[in-house]
Amino acid sequence: MIRNAKPLKESKKEMLFSELHALLTAGLDFSHSFRLLIEEEKEEKIRLLLKEIYASVVAGYTLNESFRRSRQFDALDCGVLRIGEETGRIAEALAFLADYYRKRIEQRRMISGAVSYPLIILITALVVLVFMVTVIVPMFEQVYVRMGSELPWLTRRIIVFSRNMPAVLLGIGGGGIGVGCCFYRWRKCNAVQALLANVVLKLPLIGAVVRRNQQARFCKLLQLLYGSGVPLLHALELLQDIITFYPYRQSFGVVGEELRRGGLFAAGLARFPHIYDHKLCALLRVGEETNHLSEMLGKQGDMLTQELEHRLKQLGSFLEPVLILGVGGLVALVLIAMYLPMFKLGGAIG
Repeated sequence: MIRNAKPLKESKKEMLFSELHALLTAGLDFSHSFRLLIEEEKEEKIRLLLKEIYASVVAGYTLNESFRRSRQFDALDCGVLRIGEETGRIAEALAFLADYYRKRIEQRRMISGAVSYPLIILITALVVLVFMVTVIVPMFEQVYVRMGSELPWLTRRIIVFSRNMPAVLLGIGGGGIGVGCCFYRWRKCNAVQALLANVVLKLPLIGAVVRRNQQARFCKLLQLLYGSGVPLLHALELLQDIITFYPYRQSFGVVGEELRRGGLFAAGLARFPHIYDHKLCALLRVGEETNHLSEMLGKQGDMLTQELEHRLKQLGSFLEPVLILGVGGLVALVLIAMYLPMFKLGGAIG
């Protein structure tokens, strides 16, 4: 068994699932397809991983168990492969994973392109701001002390903040490290997961992006399951092992109980308006009542993905001017506070 527990890169996963899907749909059996993948792989680490998985399958383990034993794939990969094996639609499961990671990579590039420039501006401006507060302001303070005149209120506040700046930076850094270590230590605790999810979902813009992403994953995965003939109740149980974001994982159990009592699937989703949009619940209710739930899930999954991409573009367009204006305003505030006594002195001399 491979001891390295570091997950495989998404680009490698996309290539692996895509190539395996292409070989299987071309008519080759699994054994021949996997041997071809091993022979064509140039990276030694990936070749060893493929050999481990192939040997595990030959030893009698299922495909999803073999992928899980490698410790290089997450719950989503193994869960979707399990769905494909249980329903006899392994090629569709591989195609779904390849498409999923391809879109994930595209979205990550979109986020990187939208956020990288504002982030560079923010970091540069913060460095300049810290330099001004810790170096330039004390120089002005020495000059004003020699003058002996009373300083404006804003200038006094900036000088006090400059004196406390090292302690503030140390406190923020130490507090951030402490909180991060605590969350990492208790990251599997339900209370911590619920707290983190609640904070993320309430963040402006970012919360909406996370909601769209999770709802799109939910619709596409459930469409894959339900469209493959898996009963809806069993499909929700499988999703609890695949979608690990706490509010959605918890909702699957409640929706399952609603189905066991004879209720509607959409009615169960409507009990969680903070994670499922009203429009989504209404359309899924229509699909459920007309016996076209699978088709409606597929359409909503595609629509939510398009909305997610649009939100990501909006996020980039919004962040850049806000960060520039915000940091520029802080720098301007410091400069005005430092030069204000000079303006008053000039006015007194005039």
